[in-house]
Amino acid sequence: MKYGLPTDDGQTVAKVFGRATKFAIYDSADSSMTIVENSGVGAEHGAGTGAASFLADKGVGTVIAPEVGPKAAGGLQAAGVVIAHANAGVPLKEAVASIIATSK
Repeated sequence: MKYGLPTDDGQTVAKVFGRATKFAIYDSADSSMTIVENSGVGAEHGAGTGAASFLADKGVGTVIAPEVGPKAAGGLQAAGVVIAHANAGVPLKEAVASIIATSK
């Protein structure tokens, strides 16, 4: 399973989803964490929906974020991506571990 998390510093969960500067993609198959730039961060409109499409295309099955806007949430749900909550500022690996532990 792949998990996508918004991040600005590559270490902690960002406050926002679509306007985060980067995304962390955690792959539970090999416990790898990849940080990728959010190319849509500067979009005038549709940053959240663009981010949703980007993560769905990367094979993310769960997005972990403090908040996801309604349009982005709709896009994620349409792609079959689950949305889970984590507080801003939480270390990325801690946020993932918490979601994995509660989904068992």
